[in-house]
Amino acid sequence: MTAGQSQQVERAVAELKSFRNGDLGVVHVIACGKKAIPALRTMLFERERSGLYQARCRAVEALAALGAHDVLIEFLEADRTIVDPVERVGEDAVINAAALALANLREQHVFEMLLRLAQRPALTGVIGSLGAFGRVEAIPALIDALEEDASRPTAEAALRRLGRPARAALLRAASAQVPSGERESGSSARRRRSALGLLAEIGVPRDAWPSLRPLMRDNDAKIAALACKNLFRSCRGSGTDRRRLASDRSAGTGGLGTARGDRKLFGGPLR
Repeated sequence: MTAGQSQQVERAVAELKSFRNGDLGVVHVIACGKKAIPALRTMLFERERSGLYQARCRAVEALAALGAHDVLIEFLEADRTIVDPVERVGEDAVINAAALALANLREQHVFEMLLRLAQRPALTGVIGSLGAFGRVEAIPALIDALEEDASRPTAEAALRRLGRPARAALLRAASAQVPSGERESGSSARRRRSALGLLAEIGVPRDAWPSLRPLMRDNDAKIAALACKNLFRSCRGSGTDRRRLASDRSAGTGGLGTARGDRKLFGGPLR
C-alpha cells in the first residue's frame, strides 16, 4: 500500500469514528477496498470502556461489505472477560452487529459458533442470525431466548417461521415451571406465555391435549387463558369436545368458565 493509499484509509477510518460523519465514513472506507481491512480489524478489536459502540458497529458494517467475514468470525470467537456493566452493554451491541452481519453466511461452523454464543440468550443479534438458518437444531436456544424481554420478539419470529417442527418443543416449554410449580420464576412464566401464544398461531393437534389440559387451571391467569384458547381452537367444529373443555374450565376456575365468558375469550358460542 502506497503512502497516499495509507493516508486515504486513515482519513476514512477517522471519519467513520466521528459522531457527525460516521455513516459517510462507512462509504469512504468501503471505497478504499480491501486495504482498509487491517485498520478496521484493529478498530473492531479495541475495547471501548465507555460503552460507546456506534463506531465499532460501523466498522462491522464496512467489514461485511468488504467480504471480511473471517474477521467477524474471529471477533465473535474471541475470548472476552468484561466485568464493567457499561462496557458490557457496548460490547454486546458490537457482538450483535457482527452476528447479524453473518446472517446470510450459511456455513456449518458459523451455525455452531452462533449456538455457542446463544448460551447468553439476551444477545438479540445472535438469536436473529441463528434463527435465519431455519434449522431445527436451533429450537432449544430459541426457546431459551423466550425468557428474555430483549430477545423474545426475535426468537418468536424465528420459531413462527419454523412452524410445526417447533411444536413439540413449544409444548414442553409451555409446561416446564422453573425452578418449581410453587416457586416459578418470572422468566419461566414469560417463556410459558410466549410458547402458548406461538402454539395458538401454529396450531396444536388433539394428541397434545394431555399436556395442555392441566394448564387450564394454572395459577397464572394469562397462561390458563392461553391454554384454553389453544384447546378450543384444536377442537373447533366439535361441539362435544368444546363443551367438555368448557366444563373442565369451569371446574378449575370456580365456575368462571361460563358460556358467555367463553364466547368473549374464544370468539364464538360453544356448540
